[in-house]
Amino acid sequence: MRDEKGITMLILVITVILTLLIAVTATYSGIDTYKGMRVKTFSEQLKIVRERVAVVKDKASTNSEINLNSLGKSLDELDDTLKESVTNAINNSDELSVNSANYRYFDSKDLKDDLGIDIESFAVAIDFERTVVIGVYGIEYEGQVVYTQKQIDEINNK
Repeated sequence: MRDEKGITMLILVITVILTLLIAVTATYSGIDTYKGMRVKTFSEQLKIVRERVAVVKDKASTNSEINLNSLGKSLDELDDTLKESVTNAINNSDELSVNSANYRYFDSKDLKDDLGIDIESFAVAIDFERTVVIGVYGIEYEGQVVYTQKQIDEINNK
């Protein structure tokens, strides 16, 4: 019988296969976690804006100096490409009896200047009358693009 020293080829192959399986599992787990965090962040941002809209709307009802139609930008002020994106988001939202004339567009700068919310790279369409907030660019969730908190909640409740 000979004295065997070192790693056999079989053990080396098994080790490499197990290492690859662990790496693939960790990668997919990380991707799912990342996607979940993006949806959670989007959802939280919508909630923050909606809460602030409710506060501003309440203040405007008691203070005649606050004009809700002067906040953000009307859709008519937007360039054609941006206006199309906003209109698309409104049309694909779950809000019934949507009248795009009621919506105001807010980018990150408008959110900070007009509503006191500091969220980078975020744009929304807001209907102050109904306290509706729609994410202009939406986010993919469970195979579909969602624009509102209501759409996210409906998918979660299925």
